[in-house]
Amino acid sequence: MKKWNLAQAIWLIAAAVNFELLLFLVNGLKAEGFFARPKLMNPQNDPPIGSEIPNSLRTFLKPQKPLLVIVFGKCSECTIRNLNGWVLMLDRWAEEVSGVVVAEERSEVLQSYARQFGWKVPVFADEKGEILRQLNAYFLPRGYGFSCDGRLIWVQKSPAMNELEVIRSVVEAEKGKEYAQKVFDRKPKWAEGLEKAVKVQGR
Repeated sequence: MKKWNLAQAIWLIAAAVNFELLLFLVNGLKAEGFFARPKLMNPQNDPPIGSEIPNSLRTFLKPQKPLLVIVFGKCSECTIRNLNGWVLMLDRWAEEVSGVVVAEERSEVLQSYARQFGWKVPVFADEKGEILRQLNAYFLPRGYGFSCDGRLIWVQKSPAMNELEVIRSVVEAEKGKEYAQKVFDRKPKWAEGLEKAVKVQGR
């Protein structure tokens, strides 16, 4: 009987120690936010028009033209191909809009790709995804337009939009529809030159 009581006592002591240890671990994880429910990213949580640009991106603002922020997730082969397309288009329309690519990736990884592919558009590492959450990037890539003074003027609503449509929308939001039509609907120089050549031949 005494042996049984001793075994019960040891078992109760072990159980109490394990319970205290469990409470300690749970409280520690709560303090770290482990059990906190993350804020879901969906259209209802988009930042309102007029919101200020994240402070870490303010250095990319330039006078007299809007800033287009393109947000990506982790880099992969597919992502890099898509990112390359964005860099090329932002460089092509650099006179109308400045741009920065934000990716949920380490800085050294992004800088390595930038050197490898010769990107002229700046890239920003958002390794912990803080900017992605702040901008509510519930699909990727996603574009955000900011005015010269850092106010949100446009948010991409559909992932089906291509690079040119996004760039045009940001310019239009900043400078108006009439200005955007003059810039984006004009004939390319090669087409104007071809028309002139045809007219000369027809005389």
